[in-house]
Amino acid sequence: MSSRKLILLALCSLTAISLACAESLKNPASPSTGDATVSLAVTAPVPQSPSNGQRIDVAPATFSADPATLVLGSTVSAATLQYRFQVLKEDGTTLVEESSLRSGPTWTMAAKLDDDTKYTWRVRAENAAGGGPWSTVFAFVSPIGGIVVDPLTDGKTVGQQRGGQFIPGRGWQSLSLTDSIDYDIPPCTDCTLEFDITNIGKKEGEPYLRDLKFISMGDAGSFDDFFSFRDHDWKMHLEQRADGDGTGMKIVWRNGSDGDGEPGDHVNKVDPAVDWRSSETFHFRLAWDHSGFVVEINGEEWFSDGFGGNVYAPPRHRISLGCRSRSDSFIGIIYSNVRVKRNE
Repeated sequence: MSSRKLILLALCSLTAISLACAESLKNPASPSTGDATVSLAVTAPVPQSPSNGQRIDVAPATFSADPATLVLGSTVSAATLQYRFQVLKEDGTTLVEESSLRSGPTWTMAAKLDDDTKYTWRVRAENAAGGGPWSTVFAFVSPIGGIVVDPLTDGKTVGQQRGGQFIPGRGWQSLSLTDSIDYDIPPCTDCTLEFDITNIGKKEGEPYLRDLKFISMGDAGSFDDFFSFRDHDWKMHLEQRADGDGTGMKIVWRNGSDGDGEPGDHVNKVDPAVDWRSSETFHFRLAWDHSGFVVEINGEEWFSDGFGGNVYAPPRHRISLGCRSRSDSFIGIIYSNVRVKRNE
């Protein structure tokens, strides 16, 4: 081959390499934020959750990845590796939040995300000597809006399931008096809880000599013991009465004390009330703030009371479908479309 041809081939190779590098720099999958220098002989972590394109169900978002591994011949000590995460806007270049170095490849972000918005995230390993390569960039979508968004119709829950079963397209069904789904949420003194129920009729608790509970709330530390929950200063539950004509309801909502006065025991009973029919769906809405609470079913108000300026604020706020603590969950009821959101 002539020397002229060799020179032309070399120039073509250099041109191709330059174009490839330029394209890499333009690629939004390689954001320019942070230190892009790769100085550690380790692999990139492999993103796991949220998976690429997934809508997360609860905020703040938690990110996890498979750890980086050492490249053959690397002198890096695996024990020194830490992990840095970045959350970026959809463009892959605008930084939203960067974590401090983490001991493992898991991190929960602190920054507030816009509702129903696409973001991206990535992670890499670092130590005192420098950083390894960034992982593949994964996209995710923030929740539609709220502390908890849990349809239940998709065969899964973001809460803690205790028994029961999922019915595809319909929701989660409680099958025993002690079944529940628990949601542990950040402190929320100005919030709204909504959910749908179906498959219940009148006097559902009569065969068990119990007044069964639609929903219960309180401090998470009290939920594993009958007496602890029953007597707790932050106990709340809404029940269907098994006496009378079987349509009645009763609510107990304590805002810091089980005595009279404020804070105190807010107890109200309505009988008759809702014409419960197993073929119908009933939409519940419970809202509370510094002034008090209100309970609506299918848009009709059934309970309301004032808090006298003493907010409802369990230290470890838990919301539970049913009432496992008192063995008062409905049998056969189907829940769906659970949502908890801040009012402000």
